[in-house]
Amino acid sequence: MIVANMILYLFKLIKAINHYTMVVDVFNNHYFYFYSIILDFEIVVNKISKFIANEVKRSNSKGVVLGLSGGIDSTVAVYLATRGIDTKDILGLIMPDSTVTSQMDIDDAVYISKKLNINYILLDITDIKQTYNKVLPDNQLSKANLIARIRMNIIYYYANLNNLIVIGTSDKSELKIGYFTKYGDGSADILPLGDLYKSEVRELGKYLKIPISILYKKSSPSLLPGQTAEGEIGMEYTKIDNILRFLNENILLSKQLPESIPKGIGFDKEDLRSVLHLISKTEHKRNMPKICLLKN
Repeated sequence: MIVANMILYLFKLIKAINHYTMVVDVFNNHYFYFYSIILDFEIVVNKISKFIANEVKRSNSKGVVLGLSGGIDSTVAVYLATRGIDTKDILGLIMPDSTVTSQMDIDDAVYISKKLNINYILLDITDIKQTYNKVLPDNQLSKANLIARIRMNIIYYYANLNNLIVIGTSDKSELKIGYFTKYGDGSADILPLGDLYKSEVRELGKYLKIPISILYKKSSPSLLPGQTAEGEIGMEYTKIDNILRFLNENILLSKQLPESIPKGIGFDKEDLRSVLHLISKTEHKRNMPKICLLKN
């Protein structure tokens, strides 16, 4: 009987690691949730690189432009772009704010640009930001979001100037919980990483062999001194991703939100409630502006 139970347990475990699912411990009647990132990264790379190439061709543009922060998302995005189109058709914009951006981030972004042999421009936005600050009322959050919007204004300026399409570097986790600035880093023509959770982007980064200094760097929008994404959100991306997957699977299967959380899943009701709140309050960021319809 014990041997039979062990075989059953192992069978369920093996089956589970193919996707995010529940496994029953038949000995102690406990529940465990596993999620293994079983993406075929060769397929992912080919699909995204072809997507970028096709969008450039479809839009009749000359290439792409994107902001390079020295972080994981923009680095993976530009690596993928080089797989899809000629490096001479890629423009990276490195836009530090000297009061916020670390020298390491600048150095990493420049290093990647040179390593991949893409065109890049290093443009300090401090003076532009300070010009705004002289005429606008003081508010930390508004000014932080203004930095993101200044950067995107510059990106679209160069897109307009050179007939390029803008690559947005937001991933699925950021898009789902609304961790981006509306009409700032949330603006883009295409979102190559939009169907990859943050944890999957990091795994893809390993596959692409991006520098270790970038691969394990804490994600940050670099809008405030010492700011990190996880610190501001109040939760690690690994937990956020697990919650988003859990919600996705339960909504797809039951067409409604789960009423309870299984044991051993790695997060509690408060964590779930926090993520649901983020999703709800940022819904407007993911929608086009509403139109007042006058005709049926």
